[in-house]
This record gives sequence, structure tokens and C-alpha cells, in this order.
Amino acid sequence: MGRKIARAKVGVLAVGLAAYWPQFKGMREGVLGHYKSLLGKFGDDVEIFDAGLVDSIEGARAAELLFAANDVDVVFGHLTTYATSEPLMLAMGRLDVSVVLLNVQSVPALDVSKVRGIGDWLGVAISCAALPEMTATLLRTGKRFDIVTGYLVGDALVDRRIDDWCGAAAVRRTLRTSSIGLLGRPYPGMTDLALDETALFARFGAYVRHLNWEDAANQLPNVTAGERAQRRAAIAETFEIPADVEASALDEIAGVLAAFDRLVAANGLCALANHYEGAVAAEHAGILAASNPAFSILMREGIACPVEGDMKVALAMLALKRVAGTATLAELYSMDFENDLLILGHSGAADVSIGSKKPVLKRTDVFHGKSGGGFLTQTYPQPGPMTLLSLTQGANGDFRFVAAEGEIVEGPAMELGDTNCRVRFGL
Repeated sequence: MGRKIARAKVGVLAVGLAAYWPQFKGMREGVLGHYKSLLGKFGDDVEIFDAGLVDSIEGARAAELLFAANDVDVVFGHLTTYATSEPLMLAMGRLDVSVVLLNVQSVPALDVSKVRGIGDWLGVAISCAALPEMTATLLRTGKRFDIVTGYLVGDALVDRRIDDWCGAAAVRRTLRTSSIGLLGRPYPGMTDLALDETALFARFGAYVRHLNWEDAANQLPNVTAGERAQRRAAIAETFEIPADVEASALDEIAGVLAAFDRLVAANGLCALANHYEGAVAAEHAGILAASNPAFSILMREGIACPVEGDMKVALAMLALKRVAGTATLAELYSMDFENDLLILGHSGAADVSIGSKKPVLKRTDVFHGKSGGGFLTQTYPQPGPMTLLSLTQGANGDFRFVAAEGEIVEGPAMELGDTNCRVRFGL
């Protein structure tokens, strides 16, 4: 089932110095050509608002109006030559978004033997001259910014950094245009999950919608035969299904998944943090039993579904999924001092995209530490680089991302029905 991913709205402008154009014939046209090449680095997954070459107060104010009217998520400023900071300062004006300074010159290096005039340098490879002034002004005006440095053609790092920023902007757009669902309530006693939802909205634009398991149950009668059949096919395609799992159980999972589809659509959700507390009501037993495979497929499709009702984790998962392509909930399972590694994993649902082979459906009588029982999904994460990302809060309520980079290494997994893997971290 395809899900519509929010397209980031991206403002782009080139910064130049109008005093140069009459002095050096063809220079303006040259830097515009470089800027046009840079625009080609943005893919179809973003919506571009192009302010063109900004080299005057009037042009800067027009750029600000363009970006503000279209509610852009980020602004990229290409430093095409030396330029004063005035155009960028005015273009950012009252915008409350990050600006990415593209310190990207047209060539990897000047061939100084061919520089015959000042224009051969100013119009080709002097973007870095403007950088200190731009950053000083952005600091003094309280703007958030980043710098991407490199050259125009063939610099893979520049391309990757632009893609990363577009991905981050898409996360921002998603959070500001859809909601995080809280199905049930956070796991009691996990005090780090306590959250000021108003502060979350103020900082990220993320709005939390409170849902009950009855809301999911109420969607089940609305599921059509076609929806059930479509989701039944997705389950067969996704999981390795043991022989003892009856067709009727798979049909039930398909129905629950389709009901969650409807719940997500009806509430405009980008995430569905969930937890079931207390004795399982009869009308919820089937939904709870089927929830892990259902949530696993939703996660593959871009809907973050962390257990334990952790909304901060939901936001971190959304960010990783959009930027890196996969994101699954994990915790520290065990320390292996003999092999200098950690075992990481989590029970319940997992992003099935993270696996190197088909995940396995497994039955369990109990969801350990939680209510009910039913199906678990065990994926087998691919060896290679991995990133841990979480969102937490300090004593003054400020949000902070915490990240760690490691490597998933080959080795046996615990066959518990939980996704788990062996990870080695550097210092």
C-alpha cells in the first residue's frame, strides 16, 4: 500500500554582488549558469521556490515574501561569488527556518595559470570569501544555519548533504501537517516518557492525538473484502510464515492491519505510538494479538509505531526513516565483553525494511511485561553501519537529539521472536 510522503517546501536563492556585473562582462550570466546547475541537484521529492539571483535590497525583500507566502521548510543560499551579507539577511528576515549556506564553487580548483583577469577568479571560485560575513550576520540575527562546502560537478558529498537537508525538511513538513497518534497510554512507571505535548508542538509542530483501542475496534466492521485481500497479500509477501499459522489467523491480521490503515487515514497520522494497559477486553484480544505484524508493515510504509506509547521515539523514528530509509525501535539488550559489542533489539513490531531476509512471524503466549499475547515479528538487521537516534529532554525542558554510530556485525541472534542484532561501537 503506497503512502503519500510529505514533500518538503524548499526555498533557494543565489547571492551575488550587483557592483560586479557592469565591471565584468558575462560574469552575471556565468554565475547564473552555475546556479542553474546547482538547482539540478534537487530531486522531484521536494517542491522548489526559486528566488533567483538576489543582489539588491528589493530582490531580497521579494525573496522573503516568496518564501514566507509558501511556508518553506528550509532555505538554501548559493554563494555564487563574493557578496555582502545584506541580501541574505533581508531575505531571511522574519523567517523561522534554517538556512543552508552552499559554499559551492564551480570548479574543484582554480587553474591559476589561466587566470588572466579578476573576472576569471571572481566568477569562478570565490564563494568562500563571502562565508565568514554571512555566518557572522546569521549569528547576530539569531538564525539557525549550516554550511555545505565543495564544488559543483562530481562532488558526492555536496549532493549527499543537500539530500540530507531535504530529508530533514521533509520531516519538518510531516510533523507540521500530520499528527502523532497515541493509542492507549504510555507504559506506567517509565518516567522518561512523560511529555509536555504543548512543548512538543511548540518546538516541532508535532500534534498528539489521543486514541483508544476502541477506535481501532470500531474500524474493523468498516474493512472491505478488497482491503482485507490486499493486506492479506502484503502479509504473505512480507513474512516467513510458519506452517502452524492458520489461514484464519492471517486473515485476522489482515483485517486488523486494514483497520489500522483506516485509523491512520481518519486521523491524519504520521505515527502511532501504542500501549495496552490492564486486562485485555474480549473485543480487543484479536486486535492486540495481530498488532505487531500489522504495525511492522505500517513501519515499512513510513508510519512510526513504537511500543510503550513513546511519542519522543516516534519522532526520532520518523526522522531516521525519512533520512536513512529504515527505522526500528531498539534498546540495549546485553553486553558482550568477550567480543567488545552490545546486543540491541526490542520485542514486538519492527520495521521490516531493516532486514536482510524475510522476517518471521512467531507466536507467544504473553507479550513480556505487557498485556495480552499473540504474534511477534523477528527481523534480521543487515550487517553494516547503523545509527541510534533518540529524542530526550533536559532539566529545563529543552529537547535534544542523542545519536550514536556503530556497526552491526555478523553473529547469531537470539531466536525469541524479538528483533535483535550484535553492534560494535567505536570510542
